[in-house]
Amino acid sequence: MKITFKDNSNEYYINLDKNIIFFGNNSTFKNNFINNLVDSLNNKKPNILINGNKINKEDYNIIYINEDNDFTNEFKFTKTNTLKQLIYNDIIKKINEDKLINYANEIFDIIDNKVNNLLNKKINKNIDNNISFEIEIPNLNEIIDKFTNIYIDNVLISNNSITKSMKRRLLYQLYFLDIENNNDKINIIIIDNFDVYLNANEIISLLNTINKISNNNCHFILTSNRNILEYITLDNFSIYILKNKLISLDIINEAIKIYLLKKEYKEEQTFNEFYLENESLITEEEINKIKNIIFNKYPHLLSKILNSNSIKVCLSKPQNITSEYIICENEEIKKLFLEICNKLID
Repeated sequence: MKITFKDNSNEYYINLDKNIIFFGNNSTFKNNFINNLVDSLNNKKPNILINGNKINKEDYNIIYINEDNDFTNEFKFTKTNTLKQLIYNDIIKKINEDKLINYANEIFDIIDNKVNNLLNKKINKNIDNNISFEIEIPNLNEIIDKFTNIYIDNVLISNNSITKSMKRRLLYQLYFLDIENNNDKINIIIIDNFDVYLNANEIISLLNTINKISNNNCHFILTSNRNILEYITLDNFSIYILKNKLISLDIINEAIKIYLLKKEYKEEQTFNEFYLENESLITEEEINKIKNIIFNKYPHLLSKILNSNSIKVCLSKPQNITSEYIICENEEIKKLFLEICNKLID
């Protein structure tokens, strides 16, 4: 599944045959890119094509989760939240809401009168202001929300009783139910900074869940600014970098090719001339051999590069640390990663 969309004068192409993860520090470009992608998928902007065709919104279920989404809020019975859509919508259709609201307010009016009579007798004699007490329920959502408590392991949810990590994991479970309820549609789930609040084991567990859920009708688009490349299975994810532009990690092939050609280069001509004459001699097998070494032996080094705007490539830890750095075990690996940095960092 190939997605094409425009942002001002730029046109972007992303391949959703696999899940996608975007690496890169939070920035205006990243925020604008993700927001534009979400709006485009939701048909708020007519600037997107999937496999060359315009989106028919009825065929897609688009879920967007960002850092501001909170499990406690999503579990409340508000107008558009996830739980209402999952559980209560069918029930609401079968209830005469106006009749129920009128009946509830009749009961609360009686309570109001009793409380206000008490206030008048006990308080109003001694103060100039009139104090009144009124209970009003404007809609059914308010009734259910006011009288619904949420317990986890017999503990009432509050900001103090549940960690941000647990709330995040529960939030994902709640949203993943929405995927099961829309298995007749193509589900695209976008999670910005999906690993926020999660530790390494929780990230690994979530990624395994995502890999199990993913299929031809369920695709994930994730973002991260943490060094977690070693947890990503390349068979399941396409990797991009967001750094003032969209960069596919496939560009690493070009870095490897330049690294190999520089090993053979003699200064009898410019390197550009040498490259043009000899680049076709580098085989795909040679490139893949080195790429496998990078991903299997040095994912921690590559991971740092993906989230850095500036990085030093060193053979040992710098005495004075003034910026992000990676340590290579020998001069050849250093030369390789210098070429990778040249392609991935402006």
